[in-house]
Amino acid sequence: MRWSHGCTRKHAPRVLGGIGLVSTFVALLVASLVPGGLTISGITTWILASLIVWIVTAIGGWLLPLLFLKDKAADRGSNTSK
Repeated sequence: MRWSHGCTRKHAPRVLGGIGLVSTFVALLVASLVPGGLTISGITTWILASLIVWIVTAIGGWLLPLLFLKDKAADRGSNTSK
């Protein structure tokens, strides 16, 4: 295995988290540029808004699949008992 491949596999979760945080910031920036859109002022507010949106999105990304998988498992269980 090449060094770059091992390094990429080792640091991929951190890179993806960073990309998610940056893309959240960019999305908030675009939303604030739209007339009648968000109004965010102050560097602290920008940072906290980006972190809050990113954290809520990450939690939803982890929890929603579990809910859907639980429903599918329950559906499969009810179908096999017939």
